[in-house]
Amino acid sequence: MPGNNRQRTVGRRSFLRRIGLTAMALPAGRLLADDSATVATSSDWVEQYNLARLGALKTKPSREIAKSRIGVGMECLDRRMFLPEKTYGPLAELGVKWARLQTGWSRCERKEGEYDFQWLDDVVDHVIDAGVQPWFNVGYGNRLYSPDAPHESAVGQVPIYGGERGINGWKNFLRALAERYKDRVEYWEIWNEPNIPAFWHPKHKPSPVEYTKLVAISAEAIRERHPGAKIVACSSGIPSAFIKGCLQAGMGPLIQAFSIHPYRREMIPEMDYALSVSRVKELFRVSAPHVRLWQGECGAPSRNTGHHDASWMDLWNMNEMNQAKWLVRRLMLDVYLDMDVAQYFHLCDLMESTYRQASGEARPPVMLGLLNGKTYTPKRSYHAMQHIATLFDAQTRPEPGGYCAMSPRKSTDTLREPFMMLFRRRDTPMLAYYQAVNVQDDSPAVPVDVTLYCDSQRRTAEQILPDPVLVDPITGEIYKVSAMQGVRQPGEYRAKFRFRNLPCLDYPLIITSKSSTL
Repeated sequence: MPGNNRQRTVGRRSFLRRIGLTAMALPAGRLLADDSATVATSSDWVEQYNLARLGALKTKPSREIAKSRIGVGMECLDRRMFLPEKTYGPLAELGVKWARLQTGWSRCERKEGEYDFQWLDDVVDHVIDAGVQPWFNVGYGNRLYSPDAPHESAVGQVPIYGGERGINGWKNFLRALAERYKDRVEYWEIWNEPNIPAFWHPKHKPSPVEYTKLVAISAEAIRERHPGAKIVACSSGIPSAFIKGCLQAGMGPLIQAFSIHPYRREMIPEMDYALSVSRVKELFRVSAPHVRLWQGECGAPSRNTGHHDASWMDLWNMNEMNQAKWLVRRLMLDVYLDMDVAQYFHLCDLMESTYRQASGEARPPVMLGLLNGKTYTPKRSYHAMQHIATLFDAQTRPEPGGYCAMSPRKSTDTLREPFMMLFRRRDTPMLAYYQAVNVQDDSPAVPVDVTLYCDSQRRTAEQILPDPVLVDPITGEIYKVSAMQGVRQPGEYRAKFRFRNLPCLDYPLIITSKSSTL
């Protein structure tokens, strides 16, 4: 989970000046500073563009989705930071297929050599019953072996610094864990964000060599009892130098996947992301081509203040709607870049106990959840996640080879940071288009013309994109697209579509066939 402890030094007004905006540049009538306000989805653009509503996307529970890369975080139960029994129902209806759980050495082993896995059994079994596959993050330390840990949760107390007794205690715990869950859990992630001090031992500097040593010791112990276990390493952010150091230290043969946590101060998921992912994939292609890249943890808050993340993210206008915008952009981008797993952190706000990192200092609650941490009721982002899980299951794949173009209808209109992603669901194109600006800007809709070249086969427009519709992934609303022109194009691309006078928002709208929404 996020671990950057830097204090925010840039106020809202100075941040706006830094990116070339002023407070007056923001749309009038929007809520800016009310931390708890939920900005309702405006129907202005629907009416303005005269879009005819056809219905709403029917979401699927997780059990009805056979396979997907979409997942959700259920971490921190090792520290009792939320009540899992209140989340099982919403989890089952969410549509995700993966859930990341932390095993909590300090919670499982309260007396040396004796393990209490009952709490973890309950969580794992309920997650599986919901139609979701749990995967483990194993950590943190244990005061039985690190008596100088500043808090009983022993966050950051890396066992390799606990001498032979600490290492043996860790290995024994992993053997017992692997024996118990070998038939239920396939993927085992070693430690959490080992490249930053917030989760590494407070008396030792994070080191790719030392982390690789921890992975090697842990993987060996797990596979003694669970030979089929697949091992995952991870990092905070996308630190190519740290990852390269791990590979140079010999990590490649030990792991099957590497999980990045691409948090950003700015609420712009696209910023440098594709380039950073490409660099890391190239490192693995050269040194460990069998390793797959995961996006294992990343989230955005639904309010400005009163939570841990407000201390290091640049926030001035976060609310439930803008959190939902961020979520759909983040996960769709992960699918487009072909991440094997794309997770959102977290299923709910973490408010039931005090949040602590390696220093042991009490921190404000982590409030990035899809569910309200006090009432456990869904936020707008929960419903957006349902729509993403339904639309972007294994039947939808990225199609980066397509060509798309977008331009404003009027020369006087400003189209900021235009962004497009092409997918194919079954055999039907799905084009997502939007303005990749900071979600807090509340950028108004811009009328655009969209051109899509998406097929080189000899098929008519009606065969390639029958009954075109526009899908809003936040609300799930489906609208008829009437201003489409199909053009036969000789040469490489035989299908050319023009969509005229469509709204371009600061989150994706999806052009596809109605059949793709069924």
